[in-house]
Amino acid sequence: MMCSRVRLAALLLLFFSHLLSAQSDTATLSMKAYLAGIVAENPLARNADLLLGQAEAQVRGARGAFDPKLYADWEQKAFGGKDYYTVGESGVKVKSQWGVEFKAGYQVARGSYLNPMNYLNGGNQSILGLTVPLLNGLTFDANRAALRQSQLDREGLAADRRLQLNDLIYQSGSAYINWSVAYYQLKVTEQALQAALTRFNSIRESYVQGDKPGVDTLETYILYQTRLLDLNEAQLNLQNAVLGVQSLQWIGGRPALNDFQWRWRPESVYQSMPLAVLPVDSFMQQLDLINPDLRHLVIDAQQLQVERRLALEQYKPRLDVSYNALGRGFNPNVPEGSKFPPSIFQSPLKNYKWGINFSFPLLLRKERGKLQAVEIKQQMVQNKLSQKRIEVENKVRNYYNQVENARKQVNLSLSIVNNTNGMLRAELRKFELGESSIFLINSREQKLFETQLKLIKTQGEYAKSVLAVYWAAGKLAGTF
Repeated sequence: MMCSRVRLAALLLLFFSHLLSAQSDTATLSMKAYLAGIVAENPLARNADLLLGQAEAQVRGARGAFDPKLYADWEQKAFGGKDYYTVGESGVKVKSQWGVEFKAGYQVARGSYLNPMNYLNGGNQSILGLTVPLLNGLTFDANRAALRQSQLDREGLAADRRLQLNDLIYQSGSAYINWSVAYYQLKVTEQALQAALTRFNSIRESYVQGDKPGVDTLETYILYQTRLLDLNEAQLNLQNAVLGVQSLQWIGGRPALNDFQWRWRPESVYQSMPLAVLPVDSFMQQLDLINPDLRHLVIDAQQLQVERRLALEQYKPRLDVSYNALGRGFNPNVPEGSKFPPSIFQSPLKNYKWGINFSFPLLLRKERGKLQAVEIKQQMVQNKLSQKRIEVENKVRNYYNQVENARKQVNLSLSIVNNTNGMLRAELRKFELGESSIFLINSREQKLFETQLKLIKTQGEYAKSVLAVYWAAGKLAGTF
């Protein structure tokens, strides 16, 4: 995954560099390319990817409970020039994932005052053995529970990664939309300023020729000054929006805010929104698997189920049976009649050591208390999950309703712009016939300017609502 992201970042960097070298003016940076670059290079996205490595490390640590272990015990006593005894054992033990423990060892025992229980024929002995938990621990135990918990933790960290990417993409997408809105509002303001300047020059020329009164010149000049104020405000809005976009973008491991010359223009987010507006029911499917908040609660419930299974296992008596095959050594060719006992592989049913261990708490208060506490936690998590699922579904539906409303608002605003533009053209024709005034033309033009700005703002609100639907469902992380 990391390699693919690095390749993507390299491709984006080459793409950006090619555009910058190929042309001196601005080039279009699509929302899809911008967000893909955020996912590839933003430090917060990289931190999110590191969570996967952390998850694998936790699982690897839990698997360590089943690693083979070397052991060795050695004890020797000498006093008054006499060798009292030398006793030792070394070998390897393996705890399997099926509850059975395997053992292979080698014992040494010699000395003048050796305990008879430690006596070994020939002074040494090999051991092959196993210990089987017949009841408690046979199907499930603490080590297997810890491994399963770590695997669920890995899924939880994957949900954390999805949550962080989901929020980062939503923040970045909102910044891009703000940039697009500010950019195209500035373009409309520049066009309005140019129209006001053209009209002022025309009216001033007519005034010089004596065709128009001086008040018309003043009227058009005031409108031009107003447009200058609007332009300054639009330029400030665009500068701030560009800063918002740059603050999240990194290119070649460097922040675009400080070290990258900004030569981009945005797409119209309404016309090129990279997210399709699907039916609302499609956002409700598999929310427990996709939405990070719900996924966390589902994982919490699964982890508590592991704890409950382990608590139930403690209700069983502890009954462990061990068997150890004994031999002189691991050489299978010990001759018949030798003073040494047969090889460990030759007589496992004649030379052996076995034992049994049993225990059972009579009142089970510890076990019953643990089980009760786990079941209470399960009910609490289930209640949280039920409520959270309703909240997420309502949030998705709420944003989806905003999408539908914003779509209607965009269509209505577009109709208003067209109608207002028609009114302005009609007023201009009337002015040419001497049936209107500069005041009415300016009013019509001001209304058109306001409706155009409103249309762009409404288109931005529509794009943000689409982005919010995906964010609320938790689907942004898997989209870019």
